[in-house]
Amino acid sequence: MSRAGSTARGLGSLGVVDGGGILVGFREDLESIPVYVPGRSIDEIRRVYGIAELAKLASNESPHPPFPEVTRALADAAGGVHRYPDDEARDLRRDLAAGLGVEPEAVWVGAGSSQLLVSCALAVGGPGTEIVHATPSFVMYTIAARLAGAADVAVALEADHRHDLDGLLAAIGPQTRLVYVCNPNNPTGTIVPHDDLVAFLDRVPDDVLVVVDEAYHEYVTDPRHGTCVSLVADRPNLVVTRTFSKIHGLAGLRIGYAVGTPETIARLRRTQPPFATSTVAQAAARVSWSLRDRLAERIAENAAERRRIEATLAELGIPYSPSEANFVASYPDDPADLAERLLRRGLIVRALGAVLRITVGTKEENDRLIEALREEVTG
Repeated sequence: MSRAGSTARGLGSLGVVDGGGILVGFREDLESIPVYVPGRSIDEIRRVYGIAELAKLASNESPHPPFPEVTRALADAAGGVHRYPDDEARDLRRDLAAGLGVEPEAVWVGAGSSQLLVSCALAVGGPGTEIVHATPSFVMYTIAARLAGAADVAVALEADHRHDLDGLLAAIGPQTRLVYVCNPNNPTGTIVPHDDLVAFLDRVPDDVLVVVDEAYHEYVTDPRHGTCVSLVADRPNLVVTRTFSKIHGLAGLRIGYAVGTPETIARLRRTQPPFATSTVAQAAARVSWSLRDRLAERIAENAAERRRIEATLAELGIPYSPSEANFVASYPDDPADLAERLLRRGLIVRALGAVLRITVGTKEENDRLIEALREEVTG
């Protein structure tokens, strides 16, 4: 008897018969795993709305392309893509380690920090375990938990849209294996001051992994903020993730890194697919890292433009969270409606539930945004 004609063996609604009559058995919790929904692309909007001049202010990308030296490194590395990349990313890890003041074995490279976030969950999660994170925060935390077969425990932000550290600690139970802390937080742009974060880490049980997601770290100008990279040497349960997708402008290459103790990193890497980062991505990241002193100008420009957007929101009476990232979270009465009206003006922003998140663009893009906001809100 063919499987197509036999009993579904307890697969329920997830037993699917394809065109060839073969019964496919999917995992029972598959439908509970959220599908990541990216921001709409410029090409899609141009095709659907017929708008020629568009500004994408929705996905927290850099408005600036890679440095010219990075572009040249990409072209040079392209000639070697008939060979597999260095699975260990040795040269990039050595460069990162030297700049971060750690040993190369403490650095882990992946296909964007998102892959590393998922790999952490896969390494410590599983049925019957729990993963704790704030909400709203980066949706990948929920996705990672569900992929790992763990229950995700979401703790609401405080009234000022900051992490409720006491709430996160209270949510840690016997089955908790991992806590994510997004600092600065996406989508609110708020930070956990460094001293508060250290005090939090001191209270987390030693057998619970804490992943501090520092994807937007470079944009922060608030002196209360500090990186947790310097803390990992003495904390085997701490991992810090970062990305080249934001300030470095390499989002399309998918490359990021994590820092932890060598022992912790070695175990976490077991859940990562082989050859996770391409030859060209590694080459571009190395050159961009070597030019990181040039990022100061981008950081200052982002802070100034961010303040302009926040001042406009205040002028229009739209609540917002004071941001330390490359975006601003605002809270209009109807985020989806305002996002649609801005879209029809050629401005792509992101409605995320009660949040309208606006990525900081170039000065010219922000000029367009500010003018459109004033016209849409005041009529």
